[in-house]
Amino acid sequence: MTAKSNNRTLKFSRLIHIGEKPMMAKRKAVSPLIATIILVAICVVGGLLVYSAFTNYFSIMATKGQISLEAVDLVKDTGGTVTFSITAKNTGNKPAVSLTVKLAGGAAQNLKVAGENVSDSNPLQPAQSASLTYSPSGTFVVGNTYNIVIEAKFSDGSTFVKTESVMCRSG
Repeated sequence: MTAKSNNRTLKFSRLIHIGEKPMMAKRKAVSPLIATIILVAICVVGGLLVYSAFTNYFSIMATKGQISLEAVDLVKDTGGTVTFSITAKNTGNKPAVSLTVKLAGGAAQNLKVAGENVSDSNPLQPAQSASLTYSPSGTFVVGNTYNIVIEAKFSDGSTFVKTESVMCRSG
């Protein structure tokens, strides 16, 4: 072998060893930079979809119906007339479609929003208050404590029941 042919063999063997072909075929490919950008975009979109699904799921699970009492008063005047007044607030995050109160085991009374009973057509929205003032029947003694049961039904069908007490005072 001559030095020239030996040199060509060496070049050819280097090309094969490196993994290249002696004659590069024309290939079309995406550059590494564009491939990286596409992969990052796919990951970001996938992450946003997962985040959206979980936040939607957990916000549904976090909905709650809750009522708190802002004011309760039971007053018996010198003439013997008893007046009961109550103000309740929707502290949950869904509307109440029914809100009733029972004083000392008496009949349920509907609380009112803007002068109308809380109902499907007049719901008690979150952060909104409802009130009621009436003269209950029965015997109430000044200084005694009486139970109040508040029951709320919400737009999704769930209920909330809370028992509190109020002391009858003279007025």
